[in-house]
Amino acid sequence: MHLPTAAASVLAGLLAFAARADTAVPTQDLKGLSDPPGLSRYTGSVLLYRNDADYDEVRLPTSKPVDKNGEPVAPKALAVAGQRSALQYLVPPGRSPLEVLRNYQQAFKTQGFETVYECAGPACGASDISLHGYDLGRLLVPANYASAIGDNSPAACAGGAFVGDLRYAVLQHKASGAAMAVMSWKPGNVSVYCDEAAFKKHTSVFLVRVQPQARAQTMETLSASELGQSLTATGKVAVYGILFDTNQSDLKPESRPSLEQIGALMKQHPALKLHVVGHTDNVGAFEANLGLSKRRAEAVAAALAQDFGVARARLTANGVASLAPVQSNADEAGRAKNRRVELVLQ
Repeated sequence: MHLPTAAASVLAGLLAFAARADTAVPTQDLKGLSDPPGLSRYTGSVLLYRNDADYDEVRLPTSKPVDKNGEPVAPKALAVAGQRSALQYLVPPGRSPLEVLRNYQQAFKTQGFETVYECAGPACGASDISLHGYDLGRLLVPANYASAIGDNSPAACAGGAFVGDLRYAVLQHKASGAAMAVMSWKPGNVSVYCDEAAFKKHTSVFLVRVQPQARAQTMETLSASELGQSLTATGKVAVYGILFDTNQSDLKPESRPSLEQIGALMKQHPALKLHVVGHTDNVGAFEANLGLSKRRAEAVAAALAQDFGVARARLTANGVASLAPVQSNADEAGRAKNRRVELVLQ
C-alpha cells in the first residue's frame, strides 16, 4: 500500500514523535558540574545548572516583587557584591519545598547565617510559565539562563510551568557580608519533551550565593593626553577608573587618579566643554538605573568642580542607564564593560 506523499509525511512525523524519548530525571550531576567550594547541598540532590562570576553585583529580593512597565521589581532587596554562584538542583522524590528550605536554613545557621527574609506561595510574587518567568526567578537567574539551558534540558524540565508550593528565603552572614537566596518549589506542567510525571515527584531548588571579594582592577587610568586623543578621534571616551559601590553614587577614593587626569585635560584646554554621561548594566529596574546613572554623572561633575577647579558650566551631567551598552549584558565580563562613565564633546 502506498500512502499519498502528504499523509506519509504526517505518519513519519507521528512515528518520530512516538519514538522520541522524553527528558528523564537525571540520577547524577550533569556532566562537568560540581558544587562550589564550601557550599553543601541537600542530601541526594543532583546538580542541573551552575553559573559563576568572579565578581557580580546582585540584589536579592527581600519583598514581594511588583510589576513596573512589564518587568518585576523588588521594592526592597539585599544588595551584595562579590564572587557569585548560581545553582539549580533537583532533590530526591517525596521531599516538600518547605522541608528542603528548612534544611538549608538549619545547615547554614550553624555557619553563622541568619534568615533575613522569607515568603511562601503568592506572597512571593506572581507565577508565570517557568522558573525564569516567575517574578522571583526572573530576578534571581543570570541573564543568559534561559538560552543556556534550552527547552528540553533537565534544568528546564525541573523548572516547570505554573510552579507550585514555592518557598523562598534570603540568608545573610552579617560578620562577613556573605549572603544567599534559596528558592524551592514543585515543578508543574513542563512540556512534551520532559518526563513530566517523574519531574513532578521532585522538589527543585535554585540557590544564589555571593561571597565578598574585591573586584579585580584591570582598567588602567587613562592619561590626560590619552583622554584628549580619544575625544579628538571619536568625540567621546569611556573612563573605567571612576568607581562606585553597588547602587551608590558616592565616588570611591580609587577614582581620584582618573579625576585628576580629567581635571588636567580641562586645564590644558580651557575652551573644552563636556557631557559627563553615566552608564549602568541592565541588572535591576530601568527607571532605578536611569536615576542612578544620572546621580553618578553629577557626582563626577561636582568632584571635578570642587576638587580640581573645573568651572561647573563646562560640564553637563546626564545618565542613560543601560541604553548604550558596549558589550552584551549576558555575563559579568560584559556587564563590567557597560558600567562606566563617558566623556562626550559638547
